[in-house]
Amino acid sequence: MAQILPSAVRRSRSLTGFAGAGCALAFILLGLLVRNEIPSVDRWFVDNVVVVPGSPLHQMALVLSTVTVLSCAAVLVAVALRAWWHRPRRGADLLWCVTLLLSCGLLAALQFAFRRPGPPGQPEGFSYPSGHASVAGAFAMLAVVIAAVFVRKWLSAVLALQGGALLVTMAARVALAEHYVTDVLGAVLGVCAIGLLGGSAVKRWWVEDVPRHRDPA
Repeated sequence: MAQILPSAVRRSRSLTGFAGAGCALAFILLGLLVRNEIPSVDRWFVDNVVVVPGSPLHQMALVLSTVTVLSCAAVLVAVALRAWWHRPRRGADLLWCVTLLLSCGLLAALQFAFRRPGPPGQPEGFSYPSGHASVAGAFAMLAVVIAAVFVRKWLSAVLALQGGALLVTMAARVALAEHYVTDVLGAVLGVCAIGLLGGSAVKRWWVEDVPRHRDPA
């Protein structure tokens, strides 16, 4: 017989689902808004934030835009290994994590759906949502989810590391004129939508698993 969830858990599950749906709606609406026009916030950054190609700041942004994505991946691997080492997970756990990660990473493919032209620094291809921010966000989000569910005592550190790395990735892509601000914001909205909706979908499974697997406080 299926376990009856307490009202607080059902409420939490509903709130998570509503938040995910809200992020998904915001992601879609933002993509439709920017596909044929440049909002004033994007124009302001293009006009006022100029990083000269080849300058030290440009080179630093170029390096950071790659290093931060790799650092997000490294933190995810560390958190996952800690969770699995503490207590081996079921195959379904691994499958769910991989599915969530791939779903977030594939957000960049939606560039071909929204077909938003890139800024002057990126005249070829499409730019919404940002590919780098989508991938970094996928690594960051999954690391936070694993820490929150299975390695709770690491959660604060993982949030700080992954959140900081994601912000740097976003700033670097804008500084390089590869993406508009709304491109990187859209990527974060998309990742949050997938993470929250995925979390809501497996909330019952989490509640059953967490008491047995979570690290002691």
